[in-house]
Amino acid sequence: MDRVSPEKLADVAAEARERWSVPGLAVGLLRDGEIVMAADGQRKLGRPEPVTSETVFRIASITKPFTATLAMTLVQEGLLALDEPPPGTQVEATVRQLLSHQGGLAAEWPEPLDDSGLLELTEGEPERLPVGPGELFSYCNSGFWFVAAGIARTLGTSFEDAMRARVIEPLGLTSTGFEGADPARGHEQVEPGANEHAPAGTWYPAGRTASGGLWSSVPDLLRFAAHHLGKPGPLTASSVAEMQRACTRGPGFGYGLGWFLKRRRGRGAVEHPGSVLGFQSLLTLVPEEQVAFAALANSSRGSAAIRDVLGDLGLAEDRVPSVETADLRRFAGRYRGQEGVVQVTPENGGLRVERTEIDPFSEETIVLPAVRARPIGDREFEIVDGEWRGERFDFPRPGFVCMDLRLLQLE
Repeated sequence: MDRVSPEKLADVAAEARERWSVPGLAVGLLRDGEIVMAADGQRKLGRPEPVTSETVFRIASITKPFTATLAMTLVQEGLLALDEPPPGTQVEATVRQLLSHQGGLAAEWPEPLDDSGLLELTEGEPERLPVGPGELFSYCNSGFWFVAAGIARTLGTSFEDAMRARVIEPLGLTSTGFEGADPARGHEQVEPGANEHAPAGTWYPAGRTASGGLWSSVPDLLRFAAHHLGKPGPLTASSVAEMQRACTRGPGFGYGLGWFLKRRRGRGAVEHPGSVLGFQSLLTLVPEEQVAFAALANSSRGSAAIRDVLGDLGLAEDRVPSVETADLRRFAGRYRGQEGVVQVTPENGGLRVERTEIDPFSEETIVLPAVRARPIGDREFEIVDGEWRGERFDFPRPGFVCMDLRLLQLE
């Protein structure tokens, strides 16, 4: 890709932030060892402090490649086996299956979480999916908790201390940790689709830290990315390559160990998004060009602004043409999962999708605006409107839909 000046990056970020009414946005680009960064907006609505390139945000599920990196440091030393269950846990799935979201477990815990620690939490029983380990991709936070618990038991320390000692400190990530120093505040839209925002809650259960508990900044994320592009760090080159090898596939992507594997403008991309408590984020690597992109937003619609920045930088996802698919009525119905319900209806050569979500923290029910989807494969579809434009979903086998990365079953 072409070099991007600081001025262009700043203009692109500001335009995307304003277009989507995102309170604050920080972005950065690493290319051939050179970093360019920009930021725009406020750390918290109603306060004067601006977002800067160094501002700390929750990175949410970008924590997952950090946890997978930690796990691989133990694999290198023979302390953890990828193809066995995590030590001291009761799950049947292997470490590899859990780190690639094919452990056969529901995404969240079967009851509301309290402040139980990781080891205490993972002594309980997770909720199983109606498919077994290794069968289908279904995004799963709890799988990462079991791997983290196995790491803690193996090392005789806490997961958090292991992360600091084996990943954060060796890479010199000075603003990354499980608490944020003078951080941005997350903001939720006052209702789905609204431009107006309000401050989000801040409580985050201790047991969830391995799947989404880290705070970080754009420069730290780009330093982490540089290691996964080949710079020195705790992992060997073969461990980095193992993490970037597809273990399973979902709608429009492969998934390795803690990394989504996609195509962006004809090039392979290794990446992970994040979304929690009014923050949305993305870390994307393009190994063949030694490029990395990091973006952090303090809004529940931040991913829409981040998508626009990627497009302006020439890093949009590859576009797939529409196809004709036989008898859309075979996909119709009401599908239910742990975190919500989806109604699918054939309409005008595509599908109408109506979603109701259940917030895993508040258990609040949220009805999202209906969206349209076009067929891009015999069983795969892409959303064409709204804030979720470009997201894909599929029907991996009769009676199931994988939407918002989660597996739901026909009622």
